[in-house]
Amino acid sequence: MKVIPVLNMEEPEIAKVGTKGQVVIPQRIRRELGIDSKTRLALYTRGDKLVLTKIQAPSLGEELKSLFREIDENYKRKRRPSEREILSIISSYRHGKRRS
Repeated sequence: MKVIPVLNMEEPEIAKVGTKGQVVIPQRIRRELGIDSKTRLALYTRGDKLVLTKIQAPSLGEELKSLFREIDENYKRKRRPSEREILSIISSYRHGKRRS
């Protein structure tokens, strides 16, 4: 018999699968791991075991800040287009789309 080491050998919590396949994570575990109603989780199988882990995705605000930093880096040595130039490009694009 192969013994698999377990990191946390506390008393297990019991969860029940509902008729819609939903599983409620016990409150103690949600608090301990910082899981709330908006937390995204990934599920994996390892043999006959189910592994559930939090997805550490950056917030939209952080992603946008990163995107703007990248844009700023790309324009560091270049002149940025003016609002008038941007509107002109958009207008000509739209005009070209209407023709086709």
